[in-house]
Amino acid sequence: MLIELASPYAYAAILSCYGVSLTLFFIDFLRDNKLANRVGLFTLGVVWVLETVILSQRVLAQHALPLYSYVQATLFFAWLLISLSVAISLFSRIDFFTLFVNLFGFLLVGFDAIVHGHLATAVPQQGDLLVLHISVSILSYLLFSVSAIFSVLYLLEDTALRKKRFASGPFRRLPALERLDVYAYRTALVGGPLLLIGMLIGAIWYAMLTRHFLWLDPKPIASGLLLVLYFIYLWLRGTERISGRRAAWFNLISFVGVLLNFLVIGEFMSAFHRW
Repeated sequence: MLIELASPYAYAAILSCYGVSLTLFFIDFLRDNKLANRVGLFTLGVVWVLETVILSQRVLAQHALPLYSYVQATLFFAWLLISLSVAISLFSRIDFFTLFVNLFGFLLVGFDAIVHGHLATAVPQQGDLLVLHISVSILSYLLFSVSAIFSVLYLLEDTALRKKRFASGPFRRLPALERLDVYAYRTALVGGPLLLIGMLIGAIWYAMLTRHFLWLDPKPIASGLLLVLYFIYLWLRGTERISGRRAAWFNLISFVGVLLNFLVIGEFMSAFHRW
């Protein structure tokens, strides 16, 4: 029996497994419990399978990537987060990265379930350029999310060092501060150009569809401001005008713009965008 994307049971199963996985990762965070980490990773794999089944069903039904509504795009984004975190956990262990990535994914899916009440109304398919525009934009948001998580880990470790709680606390398992700073910068360095490319593809698609350019809609305006904010961060960090805690805080402030753009502006303020 296929799992319907609009089914509350699908959301309940995903959120329940998410919650169990996060609880186990948090136990590992507090007690350095390898068994809890392994079981948490397995439970996260169950979430990945459930989301993969739902997304695959939509691909078969629509003969396209499931990106034509906010609900579908959000689920696809959460699926990408899980895929990335599992890959990093298996091939390049960074303690606590999986915990924070999937805490963000859990909150995202939970927000989506509460706000939309499991509705998944799709807009008509409107061409490959639209799919490419949405896909590239979501990838940029994914990289900005990962960059922000590295900045959070940087601030937590730096605070533990300042308060002399590093040696006996859980943050001793984190990579060196310099590595976290570089990880945050490099992921944002890829995300910035991807956002620009996604915006250009979207503008071209809309111009081809309507013979007009979409200038005054809140979504492209907010995306343009977000792009400027990230390029300022990349320039300041790349030229070493800021580093360390200041760079981490600037990156997190920029990421607040990502959340507003994805969760609020596109959904509630834009007359055209619904993702």
